[in-house]
Amino acid sequence: MNIAFFGTSDIGIETLKSINEHFSVKAVITTKDKKGKRNKILIESPIKKQAIKLGLDFFQPEKLDDNFLSQIKDCQMGVLFSYGKIIPQNVIDAFKYGILNIHPSILPKYRGASPIISALLNGDLYTGISIIKLTKDLDAGDCLMQKIIEITPDDNNITLSNKISYLASQMIICAIEFYKDGLLKPKPQKGNISYTKKFNKNDTLINFENDDACFAVRKVKAFAGYLDAFFYYNSKIYKILKASVCDLSATPATIVKVSKNSLIVACKNKSISIEQIKPEGKNAMSIEAFLAGHKFQCGQKII
Repeated sequence: MNIAFFGTSDIGIETLKSINEHFSVKAVITTKDKKGKRNKILIESPIKKQAIKLGLDFFQPEKLDDNFLSQIKDCQMGVLFSYGKIIPQNVIDAFKYGILNIHPSILPKYRGASPIISALLNGDLYTGISIIKLTKDLDAGDCLMQKIIEITPDDNNITLSNKISYLASQMIICAIEFYKDGLLKPKPQKGNISYTKKFNKNDTLINFENDDACFAVRKVKAFAGYLDAFFYYNSKIYKILKASVCDLSATPATIVKVSKNSLIVACKNKSISIEQIKPEGKNAMSIEAFLAGHKFQCGQKII
């Protein structure tokens, strides 16, 4: 079986490696290199880097046109995982078995680009993986396989993405084999449809006066390793990398408790204990290391 793999972000790396071990990956399709800060360097996608490591042919087409179709003509199936671009119907139809789309949610919940962030931000207790037939409509194809994954209290965007990355790399091998052999029958998605949004820096701001502590901590978990939740203090950005909820209450946006190894800030409801932090222009550090170089007092306003 000759496979064409469509992907861009690092969540698809394990799947690409797994498919390459079991089948023949004839083409890896990923997005164009992006300009780095101040346009000084070009940044390759994680999937492009992995394709180079594996010695696979990769393509970064601007358009999925007739010239592109000639590059995948020997492939019987496509697999897509976090590619980031819409696939035209004529490209889907070019494959004998179509394209299998790996989506990190239990569809039809959380269709769109940010299902893992959305699950964590909403405080969900579980999420999952859906393998569907790709269609021209966003994440709307018939379902071939699903797996539910528990979201533990310690999970954040990084750990949950790693879980999904590993499990998807196992599921897709079964899905390819079973679907090719006619043992998997596509079934329409069932349940309430919901869509995710594309998040930006404004969504990651923690406003201690307006956010309750539970939601602030969910922001820290949801945006970990991506944009990272942050707050402003003395006009500088401080990213919170790890935090937990405390039952202490006080005037929102004031320090409730401070010691050598503890910094607790009041929110709209309850408080947040900051455990790991990254000051602007500096490396990430424990709250203990941070407090060794920064002085705070109880009742002090954080704004």
